[in-house]
Order: sequence, then C-alpha cells, then structure tokens
Amino acid sequence: MCDGVVLVTDAVPLDGHRVAVRFSDGYSGVLDMAKYFGYPAFAGLNDPAVFATARAGLGTVLWGDGDIDVAPDTAREEAVPLGA
Repeated sequence: MCDGVVLVTDAVPLDGHRVAVRFSDGYSGVLDMAKYFGYPAFAGLNDPAVFATARAGLGTVLWGDGDIDVAPDTAREEAVPLGA
C-alpha cells in the first residue's frame, strides 16, 4: 500500500472480458470489464488482442500502451472474490 491506497500488484486477462487481479492488501478477485465497453475510454477493449494485453502497472490494471486503465480503487471495489 502507498499512503493507505490499495494498489493492483498483478493482473491476468481471462475469458469473458474478465481480469484476475491481486491487490497490495492481499485480496484477489475477478474484475468484469464488459460493463465498461460502452464508454469511449474503454472502446479499445472490444478488440480481443488489446484485451489480452491486460497487466498490472503503475498500481493499476493497464491495457495496450497504458492508454487504457482502471483506477485501483475502482478495481478493488468491483472485483468479486475468486470462485464467487
């Protein structure tokens, strides 16, 4: 954690527009990105090749050249526990 902020430490793309994420507080979950596809900032994720680039970086989930990302607090709030 950085000043109490929970950061993304690992991210792996999954089928079904989902990303497995691990956070600096030890929590692991799955983030479903499908609901974001209607927003212009996330339009690039409709391309499977771009979605497959999901990774952790700068404390958050990044795609492509880092031009698409999800804030770490949003990712932590919306990630459901693995296996749920």
